[in-house]
Amino acid sequence: MSDGDAVKRQIKDLIDGMPPEELLVIKRFVQYVRDMEDPFLRNMAEAQWDDEPLSDEDMAAIMEDEESGSGADGLIPAEEVYRELGL
Repeated sequence: MSDGDAVKRQIKDLIDGMPPEELLVIKRFVQYVRDMEDPFLRNMAEAQWDDEPLSDEDMAAIMEDEESGSGADGLIPAEEVYRELGL
């Protein structure tokens, strides 16, 4: 058994002994550790929060977007994308 396999076995044994209500926290922590290996996700997690207030122009653009129907999810129907691309 390799060192990696032994460590995985120890981790599994620790998790097996955890109360069920703690498992989601453990899952999130393991995902966080995994994601920190991805340079993009690590940079996003470490980026400073943009605390600059929204300008009147920003607010107008947000309101226009909300009224256009694309909404906060930012999704545009595929048909509209195809039409805009002439496909």
